[in-house]
Amino acid sequence: MIETKAGNSVLKVKVRFFASLRELLGNIREEEYEVKDGTTLIDLLLQYIPGRHSNVSKSWKEWIFETERHEVKFDKDGMPILSYYLILVNGRSYNSISEDERCPGLRYKLKDGDEIAVLPPVGGG
Repeated sequence: MIETKAGNSVLKVKVRFFASLRELLGNIREEEYEVKDGTTLIDLLLQYIPGRHSNVSKSWKEWIFETERHEVKFDKDGMPILSYYLILVNGRSYNSISEDERCPGLRYKLKDGDEIAVLPPVGGG
């Protein structure tokens, strides 16, 4: 964790991309992001990653989230709806993480050193 001059903490998180997402982002396997303390998983997916890859941010959002007319769709609680991508935090599905007996899901607050993996859906036959 890095302390800024203003006294705000900055966390470092690592994000890994696989298959078609890796290709979309220019064959990038892994990136490190410095995020503000209090940043959530949804902030990372909806702002930080597309912000760094502005040339493909529209495609990123359309691949990762359900969209309608190129706009991200939200559920009744105001949370963006993920498409079929698998999001892992430190090797665990984001929706299986529990904190203080609650499951924050996409509202999971990132911690210094977290490793996020974004995997596309897998099909077979």
